[in-house]
Amino acid sequence: MSDVLVVTWDGGGNLPPAMGIARELERRGGRVRFLGNRVQRAAVMGAGFEFVEFSRGRDHVSAEPRGTVDGALALVRLFADRGIAADAREILDRDPADVVLVDCLLWGAIDALADGPTPVVSMVHSIGGYFVRNAAGPVGMLARLRGVDAPAAGRRPALTLVTTRPDFEEPGTELGAVHTGFVWQGTPREAVAGERPRILVSFSTTVFPGQVRALQRVLDALADEDVDVTVTSGAVDPGELTAPANARIVRRADHAELLQTASLLIGHGGHATTARALGAGVPVLVLPMHPLMDQPAVGRAIARLGAGATLPKSASPARIRAAVLALLGDAAVRETARRIGEETREQDGAVRAVDAIEALPQS
Repeated sequence: MSDVLVVTWDGGGNLPPAMGIARELERRGGRVRFLGNRVQRAAVMGAGFEFVEFSRGRDHVSAEPRGTVDGALALVRLFADRGIAADAREILDRDPADVVLVDCLLWGAIDALADGPTPVVSMVHSIGGYFVRNAAGPVGMLARLRGVDAPAAGRRPALTLVTTRPDFEEPGTELGAVHTGFVWQGTPREAVAGERPRILVSFSTTVFPGQVRALQRVLDALADEDVDVTVTSGAVDPGELTAPANARIVRRADHAELLQTASLLIGHGGHATTARALGAGVPVLVLPMHPLMDQPAVGRAIARLGAGATLPKSASPARIRAAVLALLGDAAVRETARRIGEETREQDGAVRAVDAIEALPQS
């Protein structure tokens, strides 16, 4: 497949695996174009790919502050939007592609594009079973009110790629999809922790209710411990947080560099950040920020596999401190994370993803 159109949206952790697959396609001599929200332009073009922003499709900026209900409704409107498919068709009519790789949550676009001549591949950017349940749950029901049958749309692509490890799925999950393993963000390297533990704290670049308070509780929990803490605050203004003497707060930083000497990641359960930590062999403590997103499922997977633990975002500083100290002292957790990192570094998940795309029947 020499020419692929990637249809995406500004969801934060959904872009890295799409970019990783795009890089592998390009490495094999293919051409990759992106269609997405305007705020994604800089990241996509900065990586050297062509980019077209939605004109009929709904604009979305994940960093805009929203309440729980308002945020969910905004996402439903985006996921059910068929204007995105109209934008894609216009591009394809003018300059055809061999495949359209569509973010799995863009149900309206998938449903409409599946009626066209170009094969549709769905890219699932986290735990596949979560997205199946999500389509059948409250968010999917709201999409149905907007004229889109989310579960049916999810069954229409010619191929579904799930960019996680099979063991991240709940036991007994059957999806009829290709699990690629973690898609690399750069080339992962094994972390080498120092004698004094270094902890990376990274919550979402999307605004979630209660995120500031949760970050502050983490800082308070670690204030008197013999650790060094770096917080990448993302959607949160660093000025809203009070840092203890052993912590520094920055809006953004290179996680690849910080993870090289980290002993633990404390995160919100975003799949991309979690996968990056595990790729370096770093255990993870998950505090999910939103009950309707994949974050709780990621936390459960981490705990089930023994690569870390999960706590509610309302956990007290004392409870967070106890969990952190337990994880730092648990040799079995460190060994599990190290093993997952070793397995991750054996092959980029993008390689299997592109192999599966290239195995699609030629039209």
